[in-house]
Amino acid sequence: MTRTARAIGVCLTAAAWMASSTVTRAASPAASACPTMFSLSGDLSVNPEFEVPDPGVPVGSATCWEAGDTDPAISAAASWTMHTSNSGARVCSKLVPSTAPGHAPGSYMVAFSAGGNEGGVFQNATLDPSRTYMFSVCAVVCTNQVAIQSNAITGGPVAWSTTHGQWEQLRVCTNSLFSTNALVVYNQDPNGGVFFVDRAQLVEIPTLE
Repeated sequence: MTRTARAIGVCLTAAAWMASSTVTRAASPAASACPTMFSLSGDLSVNPEFEVPDPGVPVGSATCWEAGDTDPAISAAASWTMHTSNSGARVCSKLVPSTAPGHAPGSYMVAFSAGGNEGGVFQNATLDPSRTYMFSVCAVVCTNQVAIQSNAITGGPVAWSTTHGQWEQLRVCTNSLFSTNALVVYNQDPNGGVFFVDRAQLVEIPTLE
């Protein structure tokens, strides 16, 4: 089975989580947001491959959160927290066998269902604000659109998905205008969406203004 076929398969499995909807998707600025260059560090993120489950969430079991539930909204992956829309739409995550390119059998990825916009997972990052970093993930989007950013403030650089049912690498970089303070992967559609994410990476890169 090809990688694309496996990715489509996980999307078909996820269809039970949320009904599909048709939206107009924006073009991705990911290619121009991060020039190809060498890294100055190893991976600075925590649990980037989503191999370590949260102690309270068994692998394959979903953890969900919505308005009124107790904070924090833990995700199925250790060191990653779920976030949701301003209205507190229901969000769910679970660890499932990964189909990401290059992953060995037994590896995991995060399956995520968002009931509204901004539903996803994030990890806070404490880094030197004068330095430049690249954040990347591999994602399969089943419904609607996914975005990533590495600054929690609105207006920072964002990269959007451009495909459905196949693996896509998204990358975003900061410079002196926006520091890297959080690694955020989220659905960007008010109707909600379903996506899978794996192989997160955060590395320092040379500064280009």
